[in-house]
Amino acid sequence: MMQRTLRACMALLCLIPGVGQSCGYDALYPNPFEQSWPGTVNIAMATAAAVSSDRLAPLPTLTGEAGFSRSQAWLQTLRSRFQKAGIKGGISILLIDSGLWSRVRGKESLLLQLHTPGPNPKDRVMLLSEAAINAMLEGTLTIEGALQLGVVELQGDESVQLQRDLQLALSSQA
Repeated sequence: MMQRTLRACMALLCLIPGVGQSCGYDALYPNPFEQSWPGTVNIAMATAAAVSSDRLAPLPTLTGEAGFSRSQAWLQTLRSRFQKAGIKGGISILLIDSGLWSRVRGKESLLLQLHTPGPNPKDRVMLLSEAAINAMLEGTLTIEGALQLGVVELQGDESVQLQRDLQLALSSQA
């Protein structure tokens, strides 16, 4: 009986995301101003400024499963648009509001990985707020506008190509 209980507890512990994989939806993640990834504080401040000046629509705050589901839907839509536009994977995405790292990988068939521990060293990296991804997918904000507002940051050697890829993907409807 004790062995069975111990095995069940160990199995449950394996299902809990580690600190490197936790995000705000897990209620384990601190606020975006406390993140250690370079650029996140600037994006959080730029998003707050854009919302307060009515250049970006505010979003209702969702936590837990509802917030995660909304973010998952945005990221799946973005993956689908990358796929439709013929863009290859190798893109790590951080939603700074929740600290949710995700990755789009693959070549012909793109896959979305959620709750990744951070960017893959070979990936192009995109940091953005939930308000930014929502507005870009709705077509009310271009990637150029998002970069000018400071609500999106593209990092890495291929950031110019990633900007072109995003422009192409966002112009296609999934």
